[in-house]
Amino acid sequence: MDALADLLSGARANSAAFCRAVLEPPWALRIADEAPLALATVLRGHAWIVPDDDTPVIINVGDVAIIKGPEPYTVGDDPATAPDIIVHAGNRLTTLDGTDVTDQLRLGPNTSGVRPNGSAVVVSGTYRVGGDVGARLLDALPHMLIVPAADVREPIADLLADEVSRDAPGQQLVLDRLLDLALIATLRAWFARPGTSP
Repeated sequence: MDALADLLSGARANSAAFCRAVLEPPWALRIADEAPLALATVLRGHAWIVPDDDTPVIINVGDVAIIKGPEPYTVGDDPATAPDIIVHAGNRLTTLDGTDVTDQLRLGPNTSGVRPNGSAVVVSGTYRVGGDVGARLLDALPHMLIVPAADVREPIADLLADEVSRDAPGQQLVLDRLLDLALIATLRAWFARPGTSP
């Protein structure tokens, strides 16, 4: 077994959380779901990932970001945009004062988000339990990594983005397996870069 396969052998999503957000500037979401690992890709526009204690990083269409938790971070149209929505575990949404707005904004699967034709569309999948990805993998990863669209050869992220907007039998199981495949494909591209190894 190669080193990457060994590192990823325990990765298996089980009831992962998914989000398809359609947004119009200015927008910023405070991600405070305490998830151990999340993947995000941009289908339209761009998004800035703003860790509390690190440099903001932009992701463009087709780029895939892997963010290691459980520390909160912000995703927005600009690093300076202050968040007005907090994303909690299970894609529960609140305003900064704690008012639940989940039903009004509906940022989960099969949603229109804030606007049906917003200038930014971001899709994410979140491993909610650390055991779903394994401590060895989490220890091997940086806090955040970005794989540019040009390096993501497999169309898994596209399949995930398409599937998250459906409502079909076995939906959660299909999404869980696609999240696993997206993680594997993204890390394969990441570790194939010069100077990185599992």
